[in-house]
Amino acid sequence: MPLDPKIKEILGKFNLNLSIPVNEIRRIHDSFFIEETKDKEIDTEDIEIPVKDGEITTRIYYPKEKKKEYPFLVYYHGGGFVLGSIETHDSICSIIAKSGIAVASVGYRLSPEYKFPIPVNDSYDALKWLYNNAEKYSLDSSKLAVGGDSAGGNLAAVVSLMSRDNNDNMIKYQVLIYPAVNMVDISPSTFEYSEGYFLTYQLMRWFGSMYFSNPKDGLNHYASPIFADLKNLPPSLVITAEYDPLRDQGETYSHLLKINGNQSTSVRYNGVIHGFISFHKYLDEGRTAIEQIAGYLKNRLE
Repeated sequence: MPLDPKIKEILGKFNLNLSIPVNEIRRIHDSFFIEETKDKEIDTEDIEIPVKDGEITTRIYYPKEKKKEYPFLVYYHGGGFVLGSIETHDSICSIIAKSGIAVASVGYRLSPEYKFPIPVNDSYDALKWLYNNAEKYSLDSSKLAVGGDSAGGNLAAVVSLMSRDNNDNMIKYQVLIYPAVNMVDISPSTFEYSEGYFLTYQLMRWFGSMYFSNPKDGLNHYASPIFADLKNLPPSLVITAEYDPLRDQGETYSHLLKINGNQSTSVRYNGVIHGFISFHKYLDEGRTAIEQIAGYLKNRLE
């Protein structure tokens, strides 16, 4: 399917100069994605969650419909483990919460200040803490899903592995949105869409250099979950984009989950690029994908 014409306009507005300091890159990135107006149809609460050697902020989004306890999604934002925040993904989490599912958006610590495995450990520690303290925040620990986009999709997949490995049985479903599940990927889409489609090969290499202290870390199954034992994992919804270098690894991961005995549904959105749900104000496909995610969770958790 041809590239959506609206995407060419979006790509013309977004360009990151990777030679400038990381904090300046973050400022430029955030100014593009953070929306000044907040959704008034939902309530939010920012809390501090203890993790090793510190605390991280998590924002809880509550649906308008009042309940004693809400099924909830623990969400990890994208940004290559270097960029992004709970603010850049505020509107995405707000839309999901409107469906009746509470969302806990986790502000894990970013690289290069906090390299692998610190963002992974933050993500899992926050998940455990939310599970153990769910009742305090009107959340139903028996109806918990994890999800995330891009690097956040990686973290959602990895915490699902960690939860399985620790036999804690916290997670009922996982939603992986164009996830980065193979840090040494050489599949065809990696090269076919390496330039001119928002997530470039150069940018992916830069993210890896920021995230890993040693390139060999990319082979760790908590960095590249595609190399893990994939048995006994929660049912998954995997969203991919046609013009995305991560497309093939996401669809392969969904297939591997299935052949290892898990339930997995893979949905490719044609005509769009990596990151398309973040452009939901401009792209119908972005809004549709978020609503699909919300419907998937609502139908299964309620």
